[in-house]
Amino acid sequence: MGEVVDLVIDPIRGDRLSVEIPIAFRTSPEEARRELGLADWVDVSDPIVARGVALLGAARRADPPLHLAVLGGVAHRIRCLSSNRTDLGLRRTLHDLDVVCLHKELPALRSFLSSVHQREGSGLQFHETAGDRIFNSLGEGRRVRLHMVLDQQEGGVALGSVDVLADEFRFCHRLDLRADIAESGSQQGTLSLALLLMTKLQFIQRIPGGDRAKVPDRVLERFGRHDLVIGPEAKDVRDVFALLLDHPIAETPDGISPTRLSAALSSDWGLWRTVGLNLEMLARSPILTDLPAGPGAQVRRRVDALRDLVHSVAPKRRFGFLGGPWWEEVDAQPSVDGTASVG
Repeated sequence: MGEVVDLVIDPIRGDRLSVEIPIAFRTSPEEARRELGLADWVDVSDPIVARGVALLGAARRADPPLHLAVLGGVAHRIRCLSSNRTDLGLRRTLHDLDVVCLHKELPALRSFLSSVHQREGSGLQFHETAGDRIFNSLGEGRRVRLHMVLDQQEGGVALGSVDVLADEFRFCHRLDLRADIAESGSQQGTLSLALLLMTKLQFIQRIPGGDRAKVPDRVLERFGRHDLVIGPEAKDVRDVFALLLDHPIAETPDGISPTRLSAALSSDWGLWRTVGLNLEMLARSPILTDLPAGPGAQVRRRVDALRDLVHSVAPKRRFGFLGGPWWEEVDAQPSVDGTASVG
């Protein structure tokens, strides 16, 4: 039994939590990785990956088991050797854990997250800060943000955030995740490779034209007289390239399903348009240019194959998009500081 200490998360709001130190898991991330049947190269020494893997294992051991899947950077670490390697330039620092559940199980999952540390150890302790409560009240019952304890530091602990989505990925475009959540057990605890790809390629943002010099590698095209639209950040581009390096565009167990991609793109002109623009951006990305020759050529071939697929499934343009955004404009919500102190 460790020592329980009282930690201050937000001194302005008086936000506190009690945590048992040293930070520990009752079921180690390595053991959870073996239970889930994940590859040995999934690097659970990373504190965010460790919590993602441990949480997936704990959700399966729950009574009844919870349907849970991870996406984002942790999912790419689970599915892509290239995201774990340090010699390609595709591994990137992780700051948060993204998970999805079925909407009907969200109340049970919230209850589970509030108490799982009592059974699984302080490595899986989650806390809803005052800022989280405000954010969660605006989530329409389909998005919840919490914070988790990562590492012990002198005088306190390091914190990370966990973002929980229910049923759908709703950002610049909407993606229905229900089938993938239900089948996550056969997909190494993640969304399918096709949906992982689309969650990255659905991003688009409008910025003033005067800001071009700040993000030259992300510019997609002009929008109106004074604005531009830009594509994903470098961290997401790295995730896409790792996915394309390690997985073919094919109807195979380890492939990115062209059927799934075609079905989604052919039924949504806005998503089709955004994905097409982002693939053009990826084709000229300096991150692609910086890859070693062999991996770079592999990724380029698969980017080109995706571009061909997009051109082949062009849906009819919907009049509602003429002259205006064809995406939902989403503002990023800041999290709390990354540390909590004693006292």
